[in-house]
Amino acid sequence: MKLRKLLSALIVALFSLQTLQLTARADEGMWPFNNVPRAEIKKKYGFDITDAWLKKVQLASVRFNSGGSGSFVSADGLVMTNHHIASDVLQKISTPQKDYIKDGFYASARDQEVKAPDLELNQLLAIEDVSARITGATTA
Repeated sequence: MKLRKLLSALIVALFSLQTLQLTARADEGMWPFNNVPRAEIKKKYGFDITDAWLKKVQLASVRFNSGGSGSFVSADGLVMTNHHIASDVLQKISTPQKDYIKDGFYASARDQEVKAPDLELNQLLAIEDVSARITGATTA
């Protein structure tokens, strides 16, 4: 009986040790653009996050209405994202003659671009703290 308990404890300890070794920790995390820990990033990486840089990154970020995110990579609205984010649209625009998932696509001119039905991209233009207005408009 003691041997069984000892073996069980040893197995639990080994799995616990292995789990500890396999876990990864995030470096800094994620914040809304109006709450970035600038001082900590400056101290750790020597990178000064300016208002102008932060606004540029904010305006370059895009959210797909189908889920997922991407980035504007041109002033004309060209967006870069992962394949799994675009796959829903690629399936919708595919035809029996043209399988965009399998074959891919390249438009060498704007008139060759294919429209994406029901795709909506959301861009965060501004953040406003409305806490005081909401709190002031409510009653106890």
